[in-house]
Amino acid sequence: FKTLALLYRRVIAGLVFARCAIGAYPISGLHARQVGPTADICAEMNRVIPGEELVLLPGRYAGPCSIRAGGEPQRPIVIRSADLQRPAVLVYTGRTANVLDIKADHVVIRGLAFESVRPEADGIRIYARNDVVIEDCEFSNLGGIAALANHHSARGIAVRRNVVKGSRATGMYFGCHDGKACVIDDLVIERNYIHGVAAPDPMVGYGIQVKLNSPSTIRDNIIVDVKGPGIMIYGSHSDNSVSMIERNFVQGSRNSAGIVIGGGPAKVYNNISVRNAHGGIQLQDYGKRGLLRDISIRHNTLFDNEHGALLLAGADRAEAEIVFNAFAGSAEKAALPGVRERLSLKDNRDCSHVSCFADPAQRDFTPLQSSILLGLRENQGDMSFPKDDFFGRLRGTSRAVGAVEPGGGPVNLGIKLAK
Repeated sequence: FKTLALLYRRVIAGLVFARCAIGAYPISGLHARQVGPTADICAEMNRVIPGEELVLLPGRYAGPCSIRAGGEPQRPIVIRSADLQRPAVLVYTGRTANVLDIKADHVVIRGLAFESVRPEADGIRIYARNDVVIEDCEFSNLGGIAALANHHSARGIAVRRNVVKGSRATGMYFGCHDGKACVIDDLVIERNYIHGVAAPDPMVGYGIQVKLNSPSTIRDNIIVDVKGPGIMIYGSHSDNSVSMIERNFVQGSRNSAGIVIGGGPAKVYNNISVRNAHGGIQLQDYGKRGLLRDISIRHNTLFDNEHGALLLAGADRAEAEIVFNAFAGSAEKAALPGVRERLSLKDNRDCSHVSCFADPAQRDFTPLQSSILLGLRENQGDMSFPKDDFFGRLRGTSRAVGAVEPGGGPVNLGIKLAK
């Protein structure tokens, strides 16, 4: 009887998925089971079959849990809150493992909240190798890392629209330090809000950290008040593994630069990095690996960073173009690196002694009508420049220097709205 029941559920789930694919049902109409806080939530998570959703009613659920049975390509298992405004809370009650370990492929976690004060317990630790999505989740006052994958090489991890607040460890961590034990391909980290990382010494306390040989797309994140770099990537030994860091807002790193590029290839476009202890953007030859090459830093706005707008640390040489960036800061510090071999600086505009922005105190870096940031006409044959601005609006043939085109408005703290 149990075998027949399981077969029936698989058939129904398959039929529902097929109808979703042709538009007969919305994707949320996949076969779903609903449970409440009295359920054995860890057991329920491992009963979900490919193409099925486990829907959690509001309330507190006892963890830690480990997902060992996943989905299939195009038919993930989905574990989600019934109400994003009143998320189901997974509470760490153990002394080993993490709040949630994902040890199966093709898994979507949506709209859950995670609670743990123990420093050895992370929020979500990914052991899977393919296709894991973490979205719309909340991680408040965690003792460990909110989301990480550093056990196995993996492909297709997406982390989006999550909130990390009051963390006592790095917010998000992906890849392996040596770039050999594991690499993460097709990694997307987007539209997350990270506010407050106060990691104890000697921990660095990053907002987002992506290790060597793990190319990533890091875009549209808002990162405020962290201990170490807001964003750091370490680059890749492969010339074809390009990381994209675009349209992020980083403010208030207490001990580092807002964005640190430890190696290329990388495109760093349309970011706003302000009031950080070191630079707005820093190029750092991490570990003397010699990977600072094929780096493009274009149309960024760097304001009131203590040691300069853009720094070059630990290297005499770097292959990078630094063009069309707007910056302002103290006259006591060199805003940009000096002339060096293979370092191209062009059409960057210094707003340290002139008014360029609408209202920096309110995070509004829209160019004033009389600003020296206006009137740039780029070579339209150059296909490498960003086609949009920080807010995702298309740029015209006459473009503003910096991250924001006229009419931009202030940056709001929270999940960045889709363009």
